[in-house]
Amino acid sequence: AGRGGLTRKLLLPLLLLALALGLSGCGAIGHWSQAAGGHLGILRGARPVPEVLADPATPPDLAERLRLSQQMRDFASQRLALPDNNSYRRYADLHRSAAVWNVVAAPAFSLDLKTWCYPVMGCAGYQGWFEADEAQRQAEGLKAEGWEVQVQAIPAYSSL
Repeated sequence: AGRGGLTRKLLLPLLLLALALGLSGCGAIGHWSQAAGGHLGILRGARPVPEVLADPATPPDLAERLRLSQQMRDFASQRLALPDNNSYRRYADLHRSAAVWNVVAAPAFSLDLKTWCYPVMGCAGYQGWFEADEAQRQAEGLKAEGWEVQVQAIPAYSSL
């Protein structure tokens, strides 16, 4: 099964997620819809690393980083006994400066992060956005509520 099979595999979990979001309130729906769309966009655009390495259009510096990533991945499986699965075996050129932008917030003069809770994955001290301008809008809204806020460009993204 190619990409279509992967998309079909994700359909039921996404439908269940949509149901959970419908029950969790309207504010989360905008965030979750962009998260699902961004995640699926990365999955659709990803190619096996060997295919990217064999492509003559792949820039040499990217090819070198991808070769190194595969060496590290092999080391993790062979020497550290980590699972030998497909993690970090695909690459998606997103044509942008970051894979995702995380919004992090805390009360003034505090190190206690605001947490966001999500169906299935639990709670996290950040909120990820696939568009920089959407992350910035979220940050501005939090600033208006009195939070200290930072938007962090995250260069890599794992779909596990």
